[in-house]
Amino acid sequence: MKIIFINPPFTNYVGGIKGYGGKSMPLNLTYLASYLISKGYENTSILDAEALELSYEQVLEHIKKEDPDIIGFTSPTPSFQQVVDLSNLIKQQNPHVKIIIGGPHSSALPLDTAKEPSLDFVCFGEGELTMLELVEFIEKGRTDYDKIDGLIYKEGEKIIQNKQRKLTENLDIFPFPVRNLVPRHLYYPPPTKSVSDKKGTSMVTSRGCPFNCTYCVAKVVWTRRVRYRSVKNVVDEMEECVNKYNLGEFNIHDELFTANEKRVIELCKEIINRKLDVGWVCMARVDTIHSKEMLEYMKKAGCGKIVFGFESGSQKILDLMKKGTTVEQAIRAVKLVKESGIKTSGNFMLGNIGETLETMRETIDMAKKLNTDTIAFFQTSPYPGTEIYYTALEKGYLRKDIQWKDFALLSKTAPALNLPNLPPEEVAKWVKKGYKEFYLRPSYILNQIACIKNWRDAKRMWQGIKLLVQVS
Repeated sequence: MKIIFINPPFTNYVGGIKGYGGKSMPLNLTYLASYLISKGYENTSILDAEALELSYEQVLEHIKKEDPDIIGFTSPTPSFQQVVDLSNLIKQQNPHVKIIIGGPHSSALPLDTAKEPSLDFVCFGEGELTMLELVEFIEKGRTDYDKIDGLIYKEGEKIIQNKQRKLTENLDIFPFPVRNLVPRHLYYPPPTKSVSDKKGTSMVTSRGCPFNCTYCVAKVVWTRRVRYRSVKNVVDEMEECVNKYNLGEFNIHDELFTANEKRVIELCKEIINRKLDVGWVCMARVDTIHSKEMLEYMKKAGCGKIVFGFESGSQKILDLMKKGTTVEQAIRAVKLVKESGIKTSGNFMLGNIGETLETMRETIDMAKKLNTDTIAFFQTSPYPGTEIYYTALEKGYLRKDIQWKDFALLSKTAPALNLPNLPPEEVAKWVKKGYKEFYLRPSYILNQIACIKNWRDAKRMWQGIKLLVQVS
């Protein structure tokens, strides 16, 4: 069996931010490929068409040359149309190939996704076991697909959805992502997440988040349960990256890395004990930062920056989001992290349901008050499967002319929401206003210049300036 996983091209087809917004390894595909290879399907490859900036024609040429039996697409919502376009073209060229789609979009809207004629199967939820079973069935010529949990398949015009697959309890059973199958040299973090001059990569140490924020798509795939990899397993992967791939900077994509203080300290101690010279960035909620001891260990173990999802500077909006945090907790968390010597970054959303000009002003003022090392402002994006998406559908807040690409967080498309009191153009204007007011403060500029100690710092600052020009 020849299997190709494809990360579809996106930026070149929707006019997204190019050059300095960061480019990440498709972790889900590298996990899927690694798992299949470990089960004997060694003729498995990955085509990262987004990182390689391939055109549809180039993707088709690659597929024609390789002539695979199975193609697996991943698709967040913004790139779903590219998956559909490519699948239609692939079926015209290679009608025999089985096309499978998985990822956040297909997990959020599985039946709608399955309506696309060129998509043979839809995987929803956690994908490794579902994908393995499906590949085995296809190889053996079995068609009793009703026995595969987490799968949607077709019988003629009929679309059949099987039951949800149970989550895998022991994440250590999954081999490390196959980084040798992707163009590692093309991946790099955005300026807001760069902490060293080492070559970097992405990784996860856990899956899931127990919170219930209205805008978050994580629970669509992982539900509201958190499952952790063992400390040894995580640090073994770090060690492999350092020794095998010369990768020493890690962008940890856990939704909630700092939630379990004891585990964080154990993880940091293991990194320290192995004398790994690494740098890393993680994400955190403000209500999980209250231990100076944890921050001290994180600093010693190479943590260079913590990225907070502040989301809003308005308590009213935070409550509407069901964020479960307060403005005061944000102020305290940033203070503690700064005192530890770890850099800080913050993400904010503007244009949420219930937002007003006054609450957006509160958010921008809050960003300046927190004065993190870097920030990012995003247009609120009501991803399918989230509470805010269904609220927007019910109230008619989605733009009438909306396309899937408009759900992208960092792009030049108009916001997906069209609120009665806040048209998309107004929200877009405030996003630009936020960037300009934060980054163009004389005190901030002087401080950043003073912090330049080497070429790496200067390069990161220059990349940040170029990104600022694009988003504002």
